[in-house]
Amino acid sequence: MKKVLLTILSFVVCSAVFAQDLPTNPEPGKCYVRCVTPDVWVNQDITVQVAPAYKKLKVVPAQYRTENEEVVIQSGGQELSVVPAQYENQTFEVVTQAASQRLEKVAGSTDTTTEEIVTQAGYQELTVVPAQYSNETFEVVSAEAGQTLSVVPAKLGTESFEVVVQEASQRLEVVPAQYENRTETVVVQAAYTKLQTVPAQYETRTETVVVQSGGQRLEVVPAKWATESVQVVSQPASSRVEIVPAQYSTESVEVVVQEASQRLEVIPATWGTETLSYKKQDFGSTLTVVPAKFTSGYQTIEVKPATAKWGMSDTPAADCQSSDPNDCRYWCYKNVPAQNITINTTELATDAQVITKPGCDQGGNNSSDCGMGTYTRRVVQTPATTRVIDIPAVTKTIKTTVMSAPPTTRVVEIPAVTKTIKKTVLVSPATTRVIDIPSVTKDVTRKVMVTPPTTRVVDVPAVTKTIDRTVMVTPPTTRVIEIPAVTKTMKRTVVLEPATTRVSEIPAVTRTMKRTVMTAPPTTRAIDIPAKTTTVRRTIISPETTRVVDIPAVTKTMKRTVMTAPPTTRVIDVPQKTTTLKRTVLASDARVEEVTVPAVNKTVTKEVLQTKGGLTTWKPVDCKIVEYNDLNINWNLGSATLTSAAKAEIDAKLLPVLADGVSVEIASHTDSRGSASSNRSLSERRAQAVTNYLISKGINSSRIVSNGYGESRLTNRCSDGVSCTEREHLANRRTQFRVINAN
Repeated sequence: MKKVLLTILSFVVCSAVFAQDLPTNPEPGKCYVRCVTPDVWVNQDITVQVAPAYKKLKVVPAQYRTENEEVVIQSGGQELSVVPAQYENQTFEVVTQAASQRLEKVAGSTDTTTEEIVTQAGYQELTVVPAQYSNETFEVVSAEAGQTLSVVPAKLGTESFEVVVQEASQRLEVVPAQYENRTETVVVQAAYTKLQTVPAQYETRTETVVVQSGGQRLEVVPAKWATESVQVVSQPASSRVEIVPAQYSTESVEVVVQEASQRLEVIPATWGTETLSYKKQDFGSTLTVVPAKFTSGYQTIEVKPATAKWGMSDTPAADCQSSDPNDCRYWCYKNVPAQNITINTTELATDAQVITKPGCDQGGNNSSDCGMGTYTRRVVQTPATTRVIDIPAVTKTIKTTVMSAPPTTRVVEIPAVTKTIKKTVLVSPATTRVIDIPSVTKDVTRKVMVTPPTTRVVDVPAVTKTIDRTVMVTPPTTRVIEIPAVTKTMKRTVVLEPATTRVSEIPAVTRTMKRTVMTAPPTTRAIDIPAKTTTVRRTIISPETTRVVDIPAVTKTMKRTVMTAPPTTRVIDVPQKTTTLKRTVLASDARVEEVTVPAVNKTVTKEVLQTKGGLTTWKPVDCKIVEYNDLNINWNLGSATLTSAAKAEIDAKLLPVLADGVSVEIASHTDSRGSASSNRSLSERRAQAVTNYLISKGINSSRIVSNGYGESRLTNRCSDGVSCTEREHLANRRTQFRVINAN
C-alpha cells in the first residue's frame, strides 16, 4: 500500500514539474527558451561598529627654562687710602759774598802792520766765444702726397623673371580667336653706368730751402781806465785809561733748610655680612595618564537568510514505468540554511583619564620653602676716615759780603796820523758788438699735385633681346573658356651694386738734405784781471783800555727738603661684588592633549531575497540571438581593455537581451597572427572583460558564460602562413554572443 501511495505521489510531482516540457500554443517561426525563474536577491549593506570611539590622552610634560639671576654678595662702598706728601731735596746756593767787579788796566800797544792798498781795482776783459753750429738732417717734400682713384666695377647678378610668351586669353567653342605673331624687345640686361679714371695732374716747382741758418758774431770793445789820489790812515787816533776801585760791606741772612708740611693717618672702614633668600627652582605639576581599557567581543551578522530550493532525488521511484528515469525521481523542496558572518569587535570598558600630582609634593619639600635657596653678601657698616698731623719748617742763619760801589775808569785822547797814495780806477767796462751773419740757402725741385684725380661717368646702354610672343587680335564672341597665360622663365643681368671709385692714397715723396744750424749763439767770456796793489807800512796804536774782571759771588751749597705735594687721601671705590645664581623657572605647566579616536565601523554586504523564483517558464526569443551575433568591438592591438565605444556597443545590443532573464555565452576570437597559446589567452581575457563589465551593470555572473577560442574558428582562409590583407584579418578578430538555455 505504501508503494502504491509513493508511486501516485511521485507521478503527481513529476506531472506538476514536467507539465511545461513544451510551450503551449507556440507560434510558427518563433524560438522559445525554457527558463526557471531565479530567486532575485539584492545586496544590502550593513554597517557594524567593530571598535567604539574613545579618548586618547597624551601628557605634555612641564617645560622648564634656566634663568641666570645676578645677586649682590658684597655691597659697593668706599675705602680711603693715604697718598703721602711728596718731598724732594733741593740744592740751593747761599751767597756768603756778593758778586762784584774789579778793573784791570790793559796798556796800549803800538804795532806796525803791512797793508795792501789797491792802486788799480780788479776788472774783467771780454773774449769772444764763437757760435756753435751743427749739421742736422731735414726732409724736403719733392713730391707732395696725392690720391689715385681705382674703379670698383659694378656687381652684376643674374635673376630669373617670367616673360609672358603667350598672354592669358579666352577661347570660344563656336568662333575661335584669331592670333598673329608679333616681335617685341625685352630688356635682358638693365642699363647702368661705369666709371673711368681721370688721372691726377702734376707739375714741377722750384723752391728755396735754408741749408744754413743765419747767425751772429761778436767783436770786443776794450775797457777804459783813469788815475786818482787816495788818503790812507797810517796810525789811527787812540786814548789811555785810569782805574777807580770798587767798595764792599758785610750782611746776615736766615735760610729755610726744610719747609713746613703735613701727614695723614687713615682710620679704616668696618664690614659685616647678611644672608638673603631667592627662588631657586619652580616645580610644575606631574600628570599621569591612565589609558582607556577595552574588552573583546563579537557580533554575528546574517548575510543571507535561510531559503529552500527544489532538488531531485538520486534514485528513481520503485516500479517506474517510464522509459525516462527522470520521470520517476522524487522532487523535494530542501531547506538552504542561512549564511552568517562573525565580526570581532572591541568594546570600551573605561575611558582614558589623568592623575595630577603637584610639583612640590614630588620634590620632597614643604610648600613654604619649596624651591627656595639662600646666599650671603658683605656690606659696609662704618666708612673709612683720615686724621691730619702738621710738621714745622727748619731754618739756618749765614753771613754774606756785598759790593756797595762798583769800580770806574777815566779816558785820555791821542790824535791819528795819515799818508797820501795814488791808485787806478775803471772808468768804463769792456763790452761786445754784434755782427749779423746771413743764412745760406739752396734751390731744390719737388713735384706737387695740381689737379686731384677724378672719375668720368661712361654710360653703358641696356642690352635687349628680341623674342616672339602670341597676342590675341580678335576676342571670342561666344562662351568663354579661360586659357591660362603661357610664361617662359628667362635670365637677365641686373646691377646689384653700382660702380664706385676707391681712393688710394699716394704718400708724399721726400728727400733728405743736410743743413748747418746754429746750436748756440756767440757769447762773451769774462776774463777776470786781478786788482793791482801796493804795500804801505802803517802804525796801528791800540788805545789803553780797562778790562772789567768779574769777581764772582762766593756761595755755599746747602740742601733743604721741600714738600712738592701735600699729603692727601685717595678714595678707592670698592665695587659691589655680584654672583650669578641659576634658577629653574616653570615655562609651561604639564598639560594633557586629548585626541578623540573615532569609532571603527565595518560595512558588511548581505543578500536579501527580493523575489522568490523556482517557476519554469517558456519565453519567446528572437531566433537570431540563438545563433552567434557579432559585437562591433574594435580591440586595440594586444589589449583586453574595453573602450568607451565598446561599452556603448554592449549597452545597446547585449543588455536589452539580458533584461529578459536569459543566459548568454560571450565568445571572443583572434586572427592567426601570433602563437596559438597567446591568441587563446588574449581571446579569453577579452571575453572575461565583457563579462566583468556586465557584472558591473548588475547582471548575475551565473547567467554569463565566457569562452575564448583564439584562432581555432577562423571565418576565412587566413590561417598561419597565408598572406592576407588587414581587412581579411579584421574579420577574424571578433567578439560574439548567443542565448543559451538557463535551465
